[in-house]
Amino acid sequence: MLRSLKAKLMLLEAQVQAYPLLMEELQTGIAEQQAFMRAMDEKHGHRGLEHEQVSKQLTHRVKVVQDELTKVKEMFEHYQEQQPEDKLYSRAYKLAELGADVEEIINECDLPRAEAEMLLSVYKKKIR
Repeated sequence: MLRSLKAKLMLLEAQVQAYPLLMEELQTGIAEQQAFMRAMDEKHGHRGLEHEQVSKQLTHRVKVVQDELTKVKEMFEHYQEQQPEDKLYSRAYKLAELGADVEEIINECDLPRAEAEMLLSVYKKKIR
C-alpha cells in the first residue's frame, strides 16, 4: 500500500512538473496560431470566422488543461498531507518486524491501541 501511494505520489509530482511546460507550449502555440490567423485574415478576409472559431477552441483547450492542472495540484497536496501519516505507519510496521509489542508501537508512534493491534495482526498474518 505504501509503495502504491509512493508510486502515485511520484506520478503526480511528474505530472505537476510537466504541466507548466505543457501550458507554456500551448500558450505559445495559441499565440502563434492567432498571429497566423490575423495574417491570413488580412490576406483572406472571408476565412476570419473560421479562424476565430479555431482560436476559441484552442482557448477552451487551454482552460481545460489549466483545470486539470489545478486538480492534479490539489491531489498532489492531498498526498503530501497524508505522507506524514504514512511515515508513522511505516515506522510502526518496521517496529512490528523488529518484534515490538502493542505497547511499544503505541508509545513510539502515537497510534491508538486499535490501530496498533490491527497493524500487528496484519503483520503476523503476512509472515505466516
